[in-house]
Amino acid sequence: MASARADYGGRPHKGSVLIVDDQEAIRDLLRAILEGDYNVAEADSGAALNAALDREQPDVVLLDVTLSDANGLALLPTINRRWPGTQVIVLTGSPTDSEAMSAVIEAANRGALGLLSKSGDFDLQKLLAGVSSAMDRRFQGPAGTSVRPTA
Repeated sequence: MASARADYGGRPHKGSVLIVDDQEAIRDLLRAILEGDYNVAEADSGAALNAALDREQPDVVLLDVTLSDANGLALLPTINRRWPGTQVIVLTGSPTDSEAMSAVIEAANRGALGLLSKSGDFDLQKLLAGVSSAMDRRFQGPAGTSVRPTA
């Protein structure tokens, strides 16, 4: 589902997604899935995410829990503070059921919209639905009206 919004010049453009993951193969996969419908940018570490915080605010961030140089969940408050309104979906490897439940609770407590598996339980439809829902939530206007045009 493609989505568009007006940029600063009033021209419509696709919603934007920032993928933050230290695994190049995961970033490549997510980019291939999303780039037809969204503008996609990437960060390969916590340091790269921190540098990105000085650039244009994305609409949605797909954030890996375990980065080579940072804990993704620990970065959530910074993302929420610097980019208010940006929706964050946390990505996780293959945790046990108890680890997954703990990660979901911690992610929600820190302001994430949801948590998706990037392991053998990866579900393409959940990813697409999650990003679409996050875009809808990002552009939710007063009284439930959408403030983004559709493409």
